[in-house]
Amino acid sequence: MSLRRSIWRMLSVTLTASFFTASLIYAQAAGRVAGRVTSADGGAPILGATVQLVGTPFGTITKSDGTYAIALRPGAYTLRIRQIGYASTTEPITIASGQTVTKNAVLARTATNLEAVAVIGQRDAERTVVKSPVPVDVFSSVDLKATGRTETAQMIQALAPSFNFPRSAIADGTDAARPATLRGLGADQVLVLVNGKRRHTNALINVNGTVGRGQAAVDLNSIPANMIDRVEILRDGAAAQYGSDAIAGVINIVLKTTASSELTLQSGVTAVGDGRVNLVNANGGTQLSSGGYLHVGAEARTRGFTDRSFADPRVQYAAGDPRESPAGVINHRHGDAETEDLVAMLTAGKTLGQNIEFYSFAGAGRRRAIGPGFARLPNGANTVPTLYPNGFLPLINSTLTDLSGAIGAKGSLAGWKWDLSQTLGRNSHDFRITQTNNASFGPGSLTEFNSGVLVFSQGSSNLDLFREVKVSDLAVRAAIGVEFRKDQYQIEAGEPQSYLNGGRDRNGNLVAVPAGSGAQVFPGFRPSDAKNVSRNNKSAYLDLESDVTKWLLLGGAVRYENYSDFGAQSTAKGSFRIAPNSRIAVRGAVSTGFRAPSLQQSFFTSTATNFIGGVPFDITTFAVGSRPAQLLGSRSLTP
Repeated sequence: MSLRRSIWRMLSVTLTASFFTASLIYAQAAGRVAGRVTSADGGAPILGATVQLVGTPFGTITKSDGTYAIALRPGAYTLRIRQIGYASTTEPITIASGQTVTKNAVLARTATNLEAVAVIGQRDAERTVVKSPVPVDVFSSVDLKATGRTETAQMIQALAPSFNFPRSAIADGTDAARPATLRGLGADQVLVLVNGKRRHTNALINVNGTVGRGQAAVDLNSIPANMIDRVEILRDGAAAQYGSDAIAGVINIVLKTTASSELTLQSGVTAVGDGRVNLVNANGGTQLSSGGYLHVGAEARTRGFTDRSFADPRVQYAAGDPRESPAGVINHRHGDAETEDLVAMLTAGKTLGQNIEFYSFAGAGRRRAIGPGFARLPNGANTVPTLYPNGFLPLINSTLTDLSGAIGAKGSLAGWKWDLSQTLGRNSHDFRITQTNNASFGPGSLTEFNSGVLVFSQGSSNLDLFREVKVSDLAVRAAIGVEFRKDQYQIEAGEPQSYLNGGRDRNGNLVAVPAGSGAQVFPGFRPSDAKNVSRNNKSAYLDLESDVTKWLLLGGAVRYENYSDFGAQSTAKGSFRIAPNSRIAVRGAVSTGFRAPSLQQSFFTSTATNFIGGVPFDITTFAVGSRPAQLLGSRSLTP
């Protein structure tokens, strides 16, 4: 309970600070920059172009007629306007008190999206994608919306060939929290950032035969799509820059700070008539005249289950039972789980003086999902006939709660740009099994069980510094930083009948060899499974990059990490880009990396019912360091 109170306290502070920002909007008279963005090809207005004040949190996107407007406090700025498929434009502007500066822009079409700007690849150095020494994809909010999808991970999958978000069926909790992968590597080998800050993973570890088996992934669908300004995907190993779990690359989700308010209603259904999706989302905000911003978004989505199963040809009843159908019956369900999502996020910021900017963002979400297991037949040894004379389809009801928040400040001091932040995230997965029985209790079995809860929380403290320094005649861009991170993992036991063996057969008779124990499809976590473990990690990195000549870019990074449970490890990376002229460039990178096993991988323990050759078996997963696991030949996990 203390952890929950601390998280809610942190979120309350973030929300209070964010709305306190709104109360300071009238500190001084504001000016404005406004204009219209059109295409050089015929002069048509460009919808959704990003208008940004470089080096500040202020920006917006153009409306359907190509117009935009941003309220600013007086000062000098650099205005950048960009859109995927067009060449970007950058121009200095000066805003006086009460003045409106008009800046129209005409963008020329380009064959690719390489003019998009990314902040990942080399720490804290903003550049266009075409000039990056490593491959980076950038997708705007307009790109995401144009996919027609309703989930964040599905949108990214439709745009990025290197990103995979497979569908799963009959995979226990994985049906509710599907893992995503990058470049065909593990689901836990891609680092997800939100506004450049580490995102926590799910409490669930995938133990069934799905993509991401044995791994805990980040739940991208807990981030509302309508709050995303752009998605940046670094398709290269970056463990030496961002941490041990960035082996496959990095996905950085940049949230909206200011944008036009919008409301979306969407509904659809499959051609078969199932799997109906209903979506309602809204977001809006304001740019505060005193140099601040506040943007809030929420999303509600329901998705019905899909079923692509056929009739079951197996014998269902005892020999001669008139209920037996020669053609078989459809007693199964194979397809998407039924889900209900409610997620919300906010971003806020405030300029404090000339050199300090306060920022914060926070999110909360809840998902309820219902996924089926394998059907239990009427003649099955683990079906109580008085409860289910026609067999039953057990259902796993998952409730996922996700909370996150970040608060920080950044500015400049003695030639260095600095960024100090604290992030905190928590994910819980509650299992309730319905339409089932514990056959070892016979007719006295319950039909619904609380099978336990998984909880994972993570807190990260970061200090990042960046500046450009002169070494002889070379300008070297240097980034240096330190991080302290703490992870905590909990397993809470289920109610007793969800895991106990009652010593009876399915008819209630006391027998020497009783029926299968525990709730069918998902036996509860036992008291021996319950645990509360934690660890910490201290790390530091140095990232250097320089244009050695007009045609040669060189970069390098080193990172040192020290885990309290696995010890210390160092990694390194080198990169280059050779561009003999404006039309030809060769780039590449080589790096080392490692990934420390997660707490979920080290300490997860459970007993589940799996079907092998049509026969149900209780399968126990032991923690790798436990005595039973060691007797079976297990060795402790290593990085």
